[in-house]
Amino acid sequence: MQTFSDLDPALPVVSVARPVSDGGRRLLDLVFKSGGLSQAELTRSLDLSQPTVTRLLQGFHQDGLVRLSARQADRPGHPSVHVSLNPDFAYALGVSMLGDALSMTLMDFAGTVRGQRRAAMPTMARPVVLEKLRAFMRELTDEAGIDPRRLVGMGVGISGFYVGQGQLFNPPVYLDDWALVEIEPILEEALRLPVRVDNDGTVAAIGENLFGVGRRCRNFAYLHLTNGFGGGIIADGKPFRGQHGNAGEFGGVWTLAGVTYTNLDLLQTCLKEHGHAFATVEDMVQTIDISWPGVSQWLDHAKHSFGVLCGLLAYSIDPGMVVIGGRLPPSIAQALVDQIVVPQQNHRRDRPPPSPKVVVAEAPGDPVALGAAVTPLRNAFFV
Repeated sequence: MQTFSDLDPALPVVSVARPVSDGGRRLLDLVFKSGGLSQAELTRSLDLSQPTVTRLLQGFHQDGLVRLSARQADRPGHPSVHVSLNPDFAYALGVSMLGDALSMTLMDFAGTVRGQRRAAMPTMARPVVLEKLRAFMRELTDEAGIDPRRLVGMGVGISGFYVGQGQLFNPPVYLDDWALVEIEPILEEALRLPVRVDNDGTVAAIGENLFGVGRRCRNFAYLHLTNGFGGGIIADGKPFRGQHGNAGEFGGVWTLAGVTYTNLDLLQTCLKEHGHAFATVEDMVQTIDISWPGVSQWLDHAKHSFGVLCGLLAYSIDPGMVVIGGRLPPSIAQALVDQIVVPQQNHRRDRPPPSPKVVVAEAPGDPVALGAAVTPLRNAFFV
């Protein structure tokens, strides 16, 4: 099989994506999220006629998007074809650009992660990042043995917020080289792939929606802990972005509420004060131990800050869950969840509104890269 390193660098990577109808997108999306369904189940779940579903499936099967198994009994007297996605039909890449770390995930058409790369970054200068992304892309496609011409695109999650002018981001100081510039054309020219850039908290919420708590909760707030702090909102099973794409910028809520800005930079500071110094947050999260005294100091700050935020979210957007995610190690995230008390006002008749359940994120791997990898597939094929 041809690999990335065999391609003429002057040639663009050919996209396998072709236009898919709205009905076709909903059908493929349902198969993607379920992992596979019978044709009868698809017909019952979609507001499409049986002949329309049959026609769509025949076309998708002919083009290689889906696999149709031998007929099996869906229920007594109703045999039906089982439908699943062909994982090797297409692939996408997801990238996480944080303050001191860069990662890439390779995902196939069925949503399975086929490879991952991650590196600590002493600098996020543009030439260094571009070279590392090219290296990651070569390694992942070669290692997985896939034709890179079947890559439909790359999604990128970056720390920062939209400023209201096109796709310009205002990121933290450690991403200065990517501030207030059109990032997508820069990456597309370097990698020869269609690229979609979005806020890291939003794409992490998308990953959690598809591969974590979103499988049982359609309305949740995702709190994204990294060098900074942000997040995303999932409403009725879909990302809610707001007017300017900045819904989920929860760090600003903390600032306006006058509570401690309890991110991983603060955790790094707490550990340093207790004799555990780390050059970067990335170094810290790879080796941190929950028993270290600096962790308990950070938790004392965090439980109040997160309690206030959870209370504000409960009254403003009424989520079913608030998910603690990002780069915080799961053991410390669980310790934080155990200490958070969601505040409530004294209510008439002693019947307050229900509080959201606070839980630890469940999506595997890098949540930003995972959610980002879904973006090109969704843009081309799904809802």
